[in-house]
Amino acid sequence: MSNPEIIYLLAVGMYIVMFMLFLRFFVWKTYSEGSYWKRRPQLSLAKVQDAAKRKGEGLPFFSILVPARNEPDVIEKTVRHMAGLQYPNDCYEVIVVTDAKERAQNLENQEHYVLDTVQFLDYAAKGEWHGELKPHVQSMTLGLLSGLYLDEYRRPRSQVEPWLLQPSVMKEPRTVVRQLLFDLSSEIISRNGRISLSQVYRLFRRFYPALSDREIERIYPGYLCLAVPVCQLYAKLSGNEHGDLMKNVITYAARANNRITREIVGKLSDMVGMQVSKKLAGMQANEQLKANLRDIYGFCFPTTQRIVERIQKEWSAKRDLPTLKHVEVPVDFDGTYGGELLGYSVPSTKGRALNYALPIAVDSRTIMCGFYDAESRPDTSVLLYVAWKRLTDKTPVRIFQGPVFQVRNWYEMGPFSKIASLYQAVSHDWYLPVVFKRLPFVGGTNLFIEKQLLDEIGGYDHESLTEDLELGARAYLRAGAWPEYLPYPSSEQTPTVYRAFYRQRLRWGTGHLQVMEKLAKDREYPEDRKRPLMRELWIKGPVEWTFYQFATLVPPTILVLWWLGHVDPNVLPDSVRYILNGLSVVYISFTFYAFFRYRKHVDVAGRPLTLPGRAFVVAQLLALPLAAFFFPVPFTSALVLKGLRRSPTGWTKTPRSKE
Repeated sequence: MSNPEIIYLLAVGMYIVMFMLFLRFFVWKTYSEGSYWKRRPQLSLAKVQDAAKRKGEGLPFFSILVPARNEPDVIEKTVRHMAGLQYPNDCYEVIVVTDAKERAQNLENQEHYVLDTVQFLDYAAKGEWHGELKPHVQSMTLGLLSGLYLDEYRRPRSQVEPWLLQPSVMKEPRTVVRQLLFDLSSEIISRNGRISLSQVYRLFRRFYPALSDREIERIYPGYLCLAVPVCQLYAKLSGNEHGDLMKNVITYAARANNRITREIVGKLSDMVGMQVSKKLAGMQANEQLKANLRDIYGFCFPTTQRIVERIQKEWSAKRDLPTLKHVEVPVDFDGTYGGELLGYSVPSTKGRALNYALPIAVDSRTIMCGFYDAESRPDTSVLLYVAWKRLTDKTPVRIFQGPVFQVRNWYEMGPFSKIASLYQAVSHDWYLPVVFKRLPFVGGTNLFIEKQLLDEIGGYDHESLTEDLELGARAYLRAGAWPEYLPYPSSEQTPTVYRAFYRQRLRWGTGHLQVMEKLAKDREYPEDRKRPLMRELWIKGPVEWTFYQFATLVPPTILVLWWLGHVDPNVLPDSVRYILNGLSVVYISFTFYAFFRYRKHVDVAGRPLTLPGRAFVVAQLLALPLAAFFFPVPFTSALVLKGLRRSPTGWTKTPRSKE
């Protein structure tokens, strides 16, 4: 047998091995569904209350902690979702943990942003502005103009109302209209006026999730009519009044393709703009502009704290909602569980934030603490299930870890992230229960831990890059606590682009190695627990990462060798080769199956407007063969950087898609 034939047979052998490993998904599916998903009890509040009555106890009290630093784009919907959990509102609380550094940075930026905007508007008033605008000046200017135009539209006896403002828009709260007008104008400007209907619908679906596309079709023209004059005055101020920006705004936003129609729309917009320009000039003359821009700054660049405090105030006037607490971690908190203030700034991590909040904010009645990320949407029945298990199990479970389906921003993702998010969901759905048979893995979200256990083990390791994995390992080694699978999912986001995905997974891989190194050095844990745990961490970490990275290198290597004439596929009959080629269809088909399985967890606000557009988005899943190569790259990078002693040490925050 020739060397080219041997090389081809080795490649075929590797291909078959990988396919057999792929078939394990269906073994895991059988185990996961048979052991957990199909065995979930049909729960109701009355049933759980009966269980508590039989045990002679009250319902368990839960504290849900949501660490959120620089999360103004997602935190509001998350907090409001937590209020809808199916559990008595007096039996759980929601604690949002923010970082004082966010507020401090926001205040530091305020004066700088205000002065930059004042300078721009002064130059613009004299017709002397030339060049590109800084993003924050653009936002501040559009925020100011949106408010001024809205006030003009809503002015009693407004001359523009009959042709410009729909009655339905007039009925909406000013805060809603202002925010939507600002976001719509910002979207138009950011795309140089070339906004599409799909982008408009995406924005309106986020603001009005209960409306159908047909209902949105009736209301969006009114808002576009409001946005066109805002964009026109902005174009005039920025020196682009006669450039592509305004031409595109009228053509794409106002749908005016005829030259005469465009001129009419422009003239009508000028009618409103004259009054707004006078107001703006009056502010500049009376030196009121700075004060107004300071208010605008808070509107354009809200902090997580500001949003949470607003919701807190709103909830305090209602009785049918759980308690909402807000804890702000001081800049100089040392990070340890029940730690102290040092007088100097300490690096921020998720573990540090939780270690500050747990001892001081959690209710004394709390039995278990739930942990969710800032964009989490847990199943609304999750508290009923955890309560049921605590009340009915002979030996109460101390840690529950549920699956996380990171597919919610699927329509915002690039092709690679789309595929990665689906396979991550499959892994949490079917494989995670199998992992728990050998490894006390816990994630940082959709996680419930007994409060007493947290006290026993001293909370989180605030210096760990994967504080969740470290916590699970330490809880087992120190207290013998082993996590149980929680068959209630939480939907979350995946980074939309590969660079952000890589940085997130690189942190996970580096943290995994960090935990292994820490455990190897620690002599306080019993060897009969530590040795098998270290073995599993090796297998689920460096061994699997290296194997899968090697496997992804085989196809391109064989392709190059074939091109050079060093591979002879004729060693196998044509019929066998056709079958091997057909296996690729199985992978692709499974990927499409995963999409349809998890699409109920996808935020539909971003879906394309047309059927061809939706088909194109789904067709991106065909990039699976190329994407598969990049899946293990962040983890093997962690191994390489570890060997070079260049591992990242900072805790990298995962970017979010705006919701």
